[in-house]
Amino acid sequence: MSAAVLATASILCASLDRVALSKALARLKHLVARRSAMPVLEHVLVESAGDHLALTMTDLAVFVRVSVAATVTAPGSLLVPLRKLAEVARSGARRAELAGASMILGGVTHRLATLPAVDYPAVPEPSGEVLATLLRPTLARLLAQTAYAISEDDTRPHLAALLVERCDGELRFVATDGHRLALARVPDNGPAFKVLVARALIKELARMVDAPDGLVRLHREGDRAWFVSGDEWVSGKVVDATFPSYEQVIPVVHDGSLSMPSGDLRELIHALAPRGTPAVKLALDRDAARVRLTVDDGDGNVTDGEVLASFSGALPEAIGFNARYLREVVGALTSEDATVTILMWGAVDPVRIDSAHGTTAVVMPMPM
Repeated sequence: MSAAVLATASILCASLDRVALSKALARLKHLVARRSAMPVLEHVLVESAGDHLALTMTDLAVFVRVSVAATVTAPGSLLVPLRKLAEVARSGARRAELAGASMILGGVTHRLATLPAVDYPAVPEPSGEVLATLLRPTLARLLAQTAYAISEDDTRPHLAALLVERCDGELRFVATDGHRLALARVPDNGPAFKVLVARALIKELARMVDAPDGLVRLHREGDRAWFVSGDEWVSGKVVDATFPSYEQVIPVVHDGSLSMPSGDLRELIHALAPRGTPAVKLALDRDAARVRLTVDDGDGNVTDGEVLASFSGALPEAIGFNARYLREVVGALTSEDATVTILMWGAVDPVRIDSAHGTTAVVMPMPM
């Protein structure tokens, strides 16, 4: 076989939907550093894989692979500048033809500055034990109900992560930043395990599960974890730290409780306390079976509203919350939640918030 034939055979050639390619690249573009010390990290690895193209991107901490259906006429791989490829894929003919460094859209040919695929960092393919399997919608809900409480302080890696564990016949997702705690759980029998997943990987996982169906499997081998769904996955190293003993900070007994429709409470908080609002005061009116929420900016501007509530036990007359914390806790409740129940001991003691689907949050109140 001639050298020319060999060269042609090594070129990746495929036909694919331009819009599908654009959407896939959109899930990867945030991993590209504005000014990377390693130019190769500004490139996406494109590989043929049967009836699809596998697109892999990394910032060295997290690896993400997405999949695009394609008709592959010549298998191969190459590195393409992600931003340039994303720019090309945003417009043009619906069908795109990829021929090595060239992307053809209708009558327009874009020649891209590619690199050899061998220059890319070694990609850790999924391996190891499958610890858990979840439906995508279930996993998406568990993440939404807990990820907001992950600390953004990377100097405290044990808090800048999400704990995933199986114990007592439950799969639990737990996060805390030291000021609030979020716990979500689903029934799940199997061997006990614990995995501490860094915030960066959780963000990529949330993007991956933003789809209507499919299964996600959690793999672990050594110090690395993968969340795999079909031909797509995200991967990163397991956080080597000790998560706080969260069960010890979740109050078990209480003096009193109030319950409110979660949808009404969510709408009222978002109306009263947009981003930047410092605090929200809850005044409890047993006689009217209502809770009045009040926001005072300290400059004489006061906004308030009411929500129906039911009460039991001994309760303080009023209690204050960091507005952001309360908004995120209530905002994480799913639309199927009928009520949210707040368990209290006093105006300055930790507050436990329970809702449907085994969701629990603990929030420290604010003095008002």
